This record gives sequence, C-alpha cells and structure tokens, in this order.
Amino acid sequence: MSSQHLPRIDADGLADLAVAAFTREVFLTPKPGLPDCRTAQTPANSVFSSLVDVGARLHDPLRAAALAGADTGRLAAACRAAQDLLPHTASPHGFDLAARALCLLTAAWAQGAGDPRDACTRALALDERMGPADGFRDGHRADPHDLTATGAALSAVREARARGLAEETAQLDALLTLMAAMDDERVVRDKGPLALRILQEDAAAVLAAGGAGMPEGRRRLAELDEQLTRYGICPATSGALHTVVLFLDSVDSRPLAVAG
Repeated sequence: MSSQHLPRIDADGLADLAVAAFTREVFLTPKPGLPDCRTAQTPANSVFSSLVDVGARLHDPLRAAALAGADTGRLAAACRAAQDLLPHTASPHGFDLAARALCLLTAAWAQGAGDPRDACTRALALDERMGPADGFRDGHRADPHDLTATGAALSAVREARARGLAEETAQLDALLTLMAAMDDERVVRDKGPLALRILQEDAAAVLAAGGAGMPEGRRRLAELDEQLTRYGICPATSGALHTVVLFLDSVDSRPLAVAG
C-alpha cells in the first residue's frame, strides 16, 4: 500500500505507533532465541520484566525524533535518549537497535516518507549524516540486504493476515522470514558462522512447512526454539528489524484519506 493518500500524522501519533510496535515486539510469544512472555517468571532471565514498561517511556524521545526535522544533532540526541532508557540486559537482545531504528523511522515519516521503502531509505540517509559512531548496528549501518529482508517480512505479515491467520501467527511468520534471510552480524560475532547457518536453515524449514500457523510448522518452530535456547543463539538483529516491520506496517496500514 502506498502512503501517498494517507492522512498526515503528527509527532505524538508517530511516537504512539512506535511505542505500540516496541511493546508488541516485547510481548510476542514464542520468539525463538529472544525474550518473551515465557521468561516473565524466570528469575535467571530478567530481560522481559525489565522491558515491560520501557515502551511507554520511549514516547518522549520518539516524539523528539519526529520533531527534529533537518537538525541531525537533535535527532542524534533523541536516539541516545531512547537507547539510554533501555536496561543494559536488553542490548544483547537487539532492543537498543530497535529503539534507535524507531527514532530514525519516526523522523523519516515526519519528513514526508511516501511508503515503507522510502522511510527505510530516508532513515539510513539520516543515519549516514549522523556519522559512523552512531550506526544502526554497533557502529555498522544496515545494508541493502537488510532493506530487502524488511520488505519481505512486511509482505509476509500481510500475506499471513490475508490467509486468515491470527495476528500473532502472522507476526511470527514475519520474524521467521527475517531470521531465514538475515546475515545477523551479532550471531556471527557471538557464536560464529555455524550458528548463523543453523538459525537461517531452521527458520527457513519452519516457513517451508507452512509457517507458525500450520501443525508441521509449529512443530518445527518448537524445534528451532529448542535449538537456539540450547546453544544460546540470539537473533538480535532479526528481532530489531521485526520491530521495524511492525512499526512500518502500522503507519502504512492506516485508513486512506478521501482524495479531495
């Protein structure tokens, strides 16, 4: 869907949608290798509980990002403020990347992005202007492959909805699409290339079996979850980009304005 005829949305509205996307990502369950509701009662893993109320507190820096305009100094300050709100334990799971990406994307939409791809392109241009020290991923910016994977995941969530699948299932299929396609640098850095191969092949196997909404897909999803837990593989970049997908979907799916 093109956003050409969508009603303009103000900074508060963009911040609200970004907070909602972040919160949906936190609560989506089961997320293989990532914190979710299943860890809420696990004393050894406090990541989920530490993130429950972060979304609402992100509203102010996200609003500031949307209001930054062409001032990259203000935008950089908003990005830092958003990331500073996150608990230290959230960073290895990609939520620092998600917070920064949401700031860049709220700024991109506020500056007139026409559709999700345009918003991603504008966000990356803003990231470039802010310098390498503040890049998307530990100082490394997202590359064109990331944009392609994000677009594929956005298509996946919408196609799953069109097939009548539950919203949670549609979102899980989008996450699996990212896991199968992403060359997750954090996985390679922390666990090596074999871990990345396991992640990509097993996520692709779930999708090939019909995704999270089909019996065989659910069985393979459980196997993927068990594999990632056993080896401590965290698909952090996929999780961060999944938050991006949820945000782009929510902005781009608003009701069309009546053409005047």
